[in-house]
This record gives sequence, structure tokens and C-alpha cells, in this order.
Amino acid sequence: MRLIDESAKEKKEKMLALRMACLFSGCFLFFSSDHEKIVLASPLAQAAHYEEALEKYRHKEYPAALVAARRALDEDGNNAAYRHIYGLTLAALQQFREAEENLQKAIALKPAEANFHYDFGYVLYQEKKYDQAVPVLKRAVELDGENLMARFLLGRTYVSSHRSLLIGNFSQLALEQFKFIAKKNPLFPSVHLHLARIYSNNGDEEKALQELTTELELFAKDTQARVELGELLVKMGQSEKALEYLIQAQKEAPGMPLVHYTLAKAYRATAQRTEAIRAAQKCVELDPDFADGHYLLGQLYQEASQPELARREMEVFQEIKQREP
Repeated sequence: MRLIDESAKEKKEKMLALRMACLFSGCFLFFSSDHEKIVLASPLAQAAHYEEALEKYRHKEYPAALVAARRALDEDGNNAAYRHIYGLTLAALQQFREAEENLQKAIALKPAEANFHYDFGYVLYQEKKYDQAVPVLKRAVELDGENLMARFLLGRTYVSSHRSLLIGNFSQLALEQFKFIAKKNPLFPSVHLHLARIYSNNGDEEKALQELTTELELFAKDTQARVELGELLVKMGQSEKALEYLIQAQKEAPGMPLVHYTLAKAYRATAQRTEAIRAAQKCVELDPDFADGHYLLGQLYQEASQPELARREMEVFQEIKQREP
């Protein structure tokens, strides 16, 4: 066994950073306590194929990791950790049906392992199977209430699944998770942004404003929060102030369609029609399938007495909406 110098707190912070990077980048990464123990143990004490699978997986060499993980399973098909890494590697290769089967088998082999549930829930979330992800993530939180990533993903999943699950109090359920995280770790990335979204959706603009302001104080380069703050200020009738945030967001992310869309709304609210049209045009140029961008541009053309251009944009809007599932 090699010596571990870092403190438990430092290890926990590193794991959180890895999880956040994984969640926002859309990659797959395991966080099981079993894997952590195996990584820290002497290689002599571990199956060579499993060690190889872990190493290849960490370097995103997924085909090679899959081969090694399969060999490890051939050695011991009842090893939960082997089954787990095999499932996650399948998920990384977009082989979701088999990935789900193996992750479920890992859970069956070791049902008390909270992070097995978290990882399975995360894969379901990536597949947009939100209704299936909810109970899995709830179980992860039940097993380990201190797993803030599980709580964060559960909160996001409540919001995403409320239509399919017909959860009437989804916003309250999500709010409970985000509030717990914010209290436990106020520096948790994006938690104040998600709190703001729920408050805004519930009509509590002042609380939403407070949370967005906090998010930007903590993470000054959070362009998404800056855009949403700008949009909220437009709704609150503070369009001039909104423009300050949105122009800054445009400088930070000129290739982000939502920035230009929200800018167009702010310019429109301040009677700057030419700038509004230009911003809306840029929005749909960057994302031709941005339905709301075409709708807004159509409205702006109509207000500018350009009915033909307005009609064309509304037709594009209808075409895009008809293609949506």
C-alpha cells in the first residue's frame, strides 16, 4: 500500500471537482468508493485486467478499456467493481442498453454502494431518461446524504422530469436539494444559478435576482448566469441595467446564440430596434434551428414594417416547431 498524504477534505474536494467537470462536459466518469480503494491499493493485490481497464478509462481510451474490463469480468463475473467499470465504459461508447444492464447488475451485487446508484442515475440522465433517473438518484441520496453531486443531479432531474412524471411539486423537491447544497457548500458551482431558475419560475423575482447576483460574485466568468440575470432584469423592467450584463456576456461568448437572443429582447425593451434586429439576426445565424430566435426576429420585422421578412421568419418558426418531438 502506498501512503496517502492528502487529507480526507482535500480528497473530497478533488472528487467534487472531477464530478462537476464530468457533469458539465457530458463525459462519463466513475466515483465509486470501491474504485477509489482499488486505485490506492497495491497493484499486486488487484486483477491485472481490471487495473488496465481503470487506466484506459481514465485516459478516455474506451475501446481498450472495454476489452480489459470484459477480460476482468471473464475472471470474476460476480465482482461488483468489475461489472461497474464495464457498464460505465459501455456508456462512454454510447452502448447504453448494455451499459444499463451491467450497472444494474453492479448495484444488485452491492446495493449499499451509494455511488453505484449515482453513476447509474447519471447515465440515465445523460440519456434523458429523467423519469427513470429520479428513483435511482433518490436512492443514491438516501444512502449518502453528503453526496452533493447526487443531490445536484437529483434536483436537475426533478425539473427535467416533471412533465413525464406529472410531479406537481417538482419545484419544491428540486429546491430542497439545491438549498441543502447551498447551505452545505455555498461555493458549489451553479447551485445559485439553479436556485435562481426555480425562484424565477415560481415568480419570486427578488430571490432569483439575489441568487444570480451571488452566482456571479462567486463565479465572475459564468456567462450563462450573466445572460439569465440580464433576462430577469428585462422582465423586472430594468432593461438598461440588463444591457450592461448582456453586452459583457456578448464579449465573453460571442458565439453563444442565447446571448444574442437575450440582447435582442433587451434592445427591443429599450426601443433600440436596429440593434435588436441585428442581435436577433446573429442569433439565428449562429443557430438556424433556434425557433424562438426566428419568432422574435419575425416580431421585430413586423414592428419595423417589413411584413415579408416577418412572414418568412414566422414560417421558419413553424417549420422548426413541427419538427420537434
